Amino acid sequence: MIKMERKIMVKILRSNPKKGENPRYVEYEVPVEEGTSVLNVLSYIYENIDSGLAYYCSCRIGKCKGCIMMINGKVGYACTTPVRGDVTLEPARGFEVIKDLVVNLEKKVEV
Repeated sequence: MIKMERKIMVKILRSNPKKGENPRYVEYEVPVEEGTSVLNVLSYIYENIDSGLAYYCSCRIGKCKGCIMMINGKVGYACTTPVRGDVTLEPARGFEVIKDLVVNLEKKVEV
């Protein structure tokens, strides 16, 4: 069976609080196939477009919770959430942002 590849727009809320950067959205065009996960999309961006992007990857099966983030406004795990079209990614709400999509899960903050 032939896999169909298409391109989607990925909008990511980027910031680096340690450098005093204000949060800003950056958009990337990414090729995807059926079943591509948000984590695969982030890996593609990091490896092919922007190696400065910070995101967390560990277990790849939704157990460690490290890749928790807001995916199109809803809480989800990058490793287990498939991409179905254009997507907006933001750091998980209620946690201290370390950089970009990486949050400190041990340090809650008021939203």
